Amino acid sequence: MDITKFQYLPEIDYRKISAEDSDAIEVHLDPFKRGYMKPLEAHLLNADGLRKYLGSASVTAEIRAEYRFKSRNVDDAIASIQRAFYELEIDLQDRTLETVAQRDYFNMFQAAEIDSHKMEFMIFLKTYEALKKFNMIVRDSWDMIREVFEGIKIQSYNSLFLEQVLSFKVYPRLELADLTDLLLRRMALILKISKEEVRGNRLYAVGKFSSVIKYNFSTVFQKDIHHVVSEVDSGIREKKPEKVHKELQNTCIKGPYLLDSRGSELFNQPMVYTMELDARRVQMDEKKIRVAVYVESHLGAEDLALRQELIRKFISQARKKDKVEEYNNFLYTYFDFVRDTLLLHYRDGSELEKTVFLYHFTPVYFFRLVMHFMKEGRTGYIHRHLKKDQMVRELPFEYIKYILKNWWDEKVYRKLTPMERNSRDMYAQIQNKVKTYWAEEQKRVLEELKTEPELLRHFRLHNTKELYPFLQDELSYLYFFVIMRFLGMDFIYFSDGQ
Repeated sequence: MDITKFQYLPEIDYRKISAEDSDAIEVHLDPFKRGYMKPLEAHLLNADGLRKYLGSASVTAEIRAEYRFKSRNVDDAIASIQRAFYELEIDLQDRTLETVAQRDYFNMFQAAEIDSHKMEFMIFLKTYEALKKFNMIVRDSWDMIREVFEGIKIQSYNSLFLEQVLSFKVYPRLELADLTDLLLRRMALILKISKEEVRGNRLYAVGKFSSVIKYNFSTVFQKDIHHVVSEVDSGIREKKPEKVHKELQNTCIKGPYLLDSRGSELFNQPMVYTMELDARRVQMDEKKIRVAVYVESHLGAEDLALRQELIRKFISQARKKDKVEEYNNFLYTYFDFVRDTLLLHYRDGSELEKTVFLYHFTPVYFFRLVMHFMKEGRTGYIHRHLKKDQMVRELPFEYIKYILKNWWDEKVYRKLTPMERNSRDMYAQIQNKVKTYWAEEQKRVLEELKTEPELLRHFRLHNTKELYPFLQDELSYLYFFVIMRFLGMDFIYFSDGQ
């Protein structure tokens, strides 16, 4: 039997096709005209098929013995392919691409405003980076699997097995990786990629923007694109870029139900800078508000009897007032109240410092503070009929987040420039202030904690969640939340002197 039977010999050597050959590009990249993900799904399907086949009864113990020492490596490679595909699905979603592109925009372009054409360039560049990283992972994984099974000597009892694994599962996907590489070389031509670097689990590429090139997928199949790129290199006059109005671009509202205030630095990239809303629940909450007979819109608790009297008073007026508008106005006022309360310990800070502090406090922590104050103050609730003679009192959580999204964008995010939001010095200044406050309180808090055996036991076991009620009582809920946001969940152990 020919021992060289199983070798990767692709029908078409895509590596020899030039990225400038538009006719060949038109023919060979045809599968990608349906989008990026559809042809690449074959990686996922083959990986899953290979996993199932290797675990099936068709593979005898004798065959398994030939690769048993590498079986873990094969399993890891299959898992890597599957994981890479799912990550690519997320990375290539419009919302993700826009977020990442906007985050990195000001690192590449020194401007106060976002130019729409340059934003298209950034999205195309981020698409390239995601695809390139994915292709590197799947190629390496399939190549590792290929080496394992090509290393098995062909025998009469395993030839069909090796054919099934290599010829029908591994080789086709290596060929797909070569085809994807051709797509990437074409995209690199358009983007004028000059440098690439892998940092952590991401690939970063450096390209060059041109105002005469359209940065979208259809440009990949543009017949004269290589001539356009050559003319740009020769110094063709660039068109004046179109500008997006500052009010439209400087916003953290990325969609009707998405707030994303993340910046370009590691310290302002956690998900607490974002809020994704449930559209269905927002709409349901709004309907409940519209039919409410009473909205509690005071800033503190009311006596039960008075509240019941108010309910009776408002029942007759329920159809005469726009409850949604009334509730929206109340929420804006209440958010202002919570903001002012939160900033009490920042009395000596400038307006800019206070706004930066709010920004880094994040919308997620701010919302939790709002909910706490509303429940404690017994306000913000709506009353509506449940049945003929029954009433229900509830907080429309999702709708409150929906209005907070707009308030946060107007009162916090758009008050700052990208440079201010991404300032490492200003963020460090906030952390140092919070550390100073905790240092002043820590000795007293720890001494009080040590008088309670149960609390001391939790402290020594690092059961921090069991200590939260105690810490909230000692520090107040507000200060506890501020310290936890900026110093982390284990702040009680910082410089405790033990």
